[in-house]
Amino acid sequence: MVYVFGVATIGALVVVVCSGLALAFEGPAWWHESAGGHFVNSVHLWSVELFMGFMTIHLWVKFWMASWRGRRQLTWMTGVLVFLVAVFEAFPGYLAQTNFDSQWIAFEAKDAFDSAGIGAFVNPMNFGQALMLRISLLPAAVILLVGVHLLLVRIRGVAPPIDARLEDLGPDESQHRAPAEAAR
Repeated sequence: MVYVFGVATIGALVVVVCSGLALAFEGPAWWHESAGGHFVNSVHLWSVELFMGFMTIHLWVKFWMASWRGRRQLTWMTGVLVFLVAVFEAFPGYLAQTNFDSQWIAFEAKDAFDSAGIGAFVNPMNFGQALMLRISLLPAAVILLVGVHLLLVRIRGVAPPIDARLEDLGPDESQHRAPAEAAR
């Protein structure tokens, strides 16, 4: 059952990308003023919520399963990077609401970015810059990292349950287990 959250995360990501492309092609006036724009914007919002929720559950489940065992450390780290980049990707989404909440978030973020020393490069009060980062650079990073993560999962396989016996595993899995695990 717990193995399904990775697939659910990818499914939600597909909906996020498709609805995000529709929003990008039509522009902010469309998603604020038309019924179709409101619908696509809502689909995008809820698919992002599902993406982040499924990804968080997937991350915690894989943490408690110790999924970095058996040469899967790089797979685990790319998953953590996807999560961190996705959290940073969600930030400009709050700014795209263009309401008083997003203005307050932008002003507070500007102070945080200035204190971190990156305020000269990233200005959350510049709606154009925040929107372009949101629809170009950050989604590309998420998609690239998800691709690398999936490639590593295909190469190294999924982690078996911690209490799985060696004879219950297939020949491919038993050869990838660490010597300490195989000795159990």
